[in-house]
Amino acid sequence: MSTDGIADQIDRKKRKLNDTNGDKSLRVAYYFSDVRAGESGFNEVQKQQARRSLQAWSDVANITFEEQASQADARLSLVNSTVPAVADAMFSSSWGLVRVNPNYSNSRTPKVNGFGRHTLTHEIGHALGAAHTGNYNGDGKSGPFTYKEHATYAQDSRAYSVMSYFEASHTHQDFKGKYASSPLMADIAWAQKVYGANHKTRNTDTTYGFNSNTLRDDLSLSSSRDDAVFCVWDGGGNDTLDFSGYGQNQVINLRAESFSDVGPMKGNVSIAKGVTVENAIGGSGSDVLIGNPADNRLTGGGGPDQMAGGAGRDTFAYADASDSTLYAPDRLIDFVSGEDKIDVSSLLRKHQINALTFVNKLTGKAGEAGVGYDPQKNESWLVMDVTGDGQIDFYLESLGQIRISDIAGNVPVSYRYV
Repeated sequence: MSTDGIADQIDRKKRKLNDTNGDKSLRVAYYFSDVRAGESGFNEVQKQQARRSLQAWSDVANITFEEQASQADARLSLVNSTVPAVADAMFSSSWGLVRVNPNYSNSRTPKVNGFGRHTLTHEIGHALGAAHTGNYNGDGKSGPFTYKEHATYAQDSRAYSVMSYFEASHTHQDFKGKYASSPLMADIAWAQKVYGANHKTRNTDTTYGFNSNTLRDDLSLSSSRDDAVFCVWDGGGNDTLDFSGYGQNQVINLRAESFSDVGPMKGNVSIAKGVTVENAIGGSGSDVLIGNPADNRLTGGGGPDQMAGGAGRDTFAYADASDSTLYAPDRLIDFVSGEDKIDVSSLLRKHQINALTFVNKLTGKAGEAGVGYDPQKNESWLVMDVTGDGQIDFYLESLGQIRISDIAGNVPVSYRYV
C-alpha cells in the first residue's frame, strides 16, 4: 500500500480537532493539571517527554501546542491512570485526553526511542484524530492482535506508522527493540492531509544524525551507541544525513519514501513523501550511498563504499586518502563526466598538498595523481600519491569515465608525462 493509502487508513474515521477561527492553524492548549478522581499527575520526566512528543506532531503539521493557554481551538489533558491496560486516548472535536498507566516503568520513565515515549506519541495521535493503521483496538478486553491475523495490507507496521500495533520486523525492518519517538512516514502524510504541512520546520540547512542541528533528541546522535529510529520531515534548505559515527555497513538512501539501514539496524531511518535531502555522509564501514534527483554531495567515509548519485549534478567528496585505497577502494556506480565532480579539496588540505600534478607514472613526489579509463568496460580510476613515496595512497574506481576536469581540489593543476 502507498504512503497516502496508509494515511487514508489512519484517517478512515474522519476525525479532527476543529479550527474554530478558521485560520488553518490549529492551536491546542494542553494541561498536566486536569487530574480527576482515580488519576494522578505526570512526573517531571513524563512531562518533559510528553512535550517532546507534542513538538514532534507540531513539527510536521500546522498544529501549535501551548501549555495552559487561555485561548485555543482545542484542549488536551495528559494524566496517569490505572484504567487503561497500558495507555489510551479519548477524542472529541474540541477536547482530548491521554491516559497512561504508571504501573509500567516505560510509562513512568519514558525515554527517547523507548516504548514509553513511542506510546505518548501514539496516544497523542489518537487525541488529534488518528485511528490505528488497521481495524483493531487494544482496549484490554479484545486481542491479542497479530500481524498474521489482523494486518490487512503488507505495510502495517511500526516502520511506517506509530499508529500500528505490529513490529517493524514484519515488514523486513529491524529496530533492535527500539521504537520511533516521532511521527513516521504515514503519520506525517495523515497529519498533513488533515491539518496541513508545516513547511517552517527545519527550512534552512539541516543536519540529521551526527553533528545534528535539529534540536530534537530523536533526530540527533552523539555516540555510536545512540539509536536512530526516525523519519525525516524537512521544510527546505540544503540538508544532510550524517551517519559518520557508525562503523557498521550501512545503506543510506536519499530518495523520498525510502528506508535506510543505519548503524546496527535495518530500515530504521526513512524520508517523508515530498522531502528532499541533498547530502549523505557514511561511516567507517562498507557503505552504500544512494542519491536522488537533486544535486547530491555524497561522502562515503572510511571503508570500501559504493555510491550512486542518480540524476542531478552530484559531488563525491573525500576528506582523507584512507577513505578509498588500493585494497579497499570506493566505487562510483553512475559517474557522468562533465556533470558530476570528485571533490578532493579536504583530502589535499589534510595531507598538506598545495598542488596536483597529473602524471602517467608516479615518481615519488607528493601531489602526483593519475587517471585511467578502459573504454571496453567503461571503467575509470583515479590514483594519488600524497606522501611522496611513489606508492598509491588514494585509489578510486568508477563505472563511467573520469576526466581530470571532473576533479575539484582547489589547488593549481599541472601535467607531466614521460
